[in-house]
Amino acid sequence: MARVAATGRKPLEAPSADTRERILDTAERLFAERGYSAVSTRNITDEAGVNIAAIHYHFGSKEAVLDAIFKRRLDPINRRREQLLEVCDRAGADGSVMTDILAAFIGPTLELGGTEGERNFKLLAGRASTDPNPEVKRVLFTVYDSVARRFLEVLAKACPDLSPQEMFWRVACVYGAMMYIRADNSRLQHIFGEEFSLSDAKGALRYAIPFLTAGMTAPPVDRPAPAVQRKTRSRNAK
Repeated sequence: MARVAATGRKPLEAPSADTRERILDTAERLFAERGYSAVSTRNITDEAGVNIAAIHYHFGSKEAVLDAIFKRRLDPINRRREQLLEVCDRAGADGSVMTDILAAFIGPTLELGGTEGERNFKLLAGRASTDPNPEVKRVLFTVYDSVARRFLEVLAKACPDLSPQEMFWRVACVYGAMMYIRADNSRLQHIFGEEFSLSDAKGALRYAIPFLTAGMTAPPVDRPAPAVQRKTRSRNAK
């Protein structure tokens, strides 16, 4: 049964499945608007109209709330990404399927945004990607680690001539583009005009993926030394 909060705010309710979802929806919105570190568990429960004990009952901590928010949105997306990457891998995963590899990794994340909750999550994910808070980093590394490593495995097969250093920087550019598009902070819209939007998933796939494909398949900057030169260097070193 609901009881009235001493502060005169909304009635506070006992823990339930609905309460859990309300906490997640409220926390997702507040984290997106203010950032994780600026939101307390009290802020969440007051906004959600639930007892402070409800967070501890359902989650245990604020970090666990953030983890549940990300898993709720990303688990089905990451499963889809891994399925698509597996298809690319079975196809041979050479440079000719680079567009498919990038679309498999980036495309499913761009499909978010149809509902208010999904829009809040996209903003939250953009904020979280640059948040130095160690709790946020732990959550992000956990929820993204498996699919990110699978992405790198397939990329490595498609780009055998890239040095580890060059692969690192090219993937950094892919991540940077993906995160900026997902964050959709309206900065470019302010410059280009209201008719443009980073929330245009079809536009991103049509224009950004070919651009990133060209970058990933460009000739290596770190070219290996010719075989004759390597033999000469080897003899001189003796």
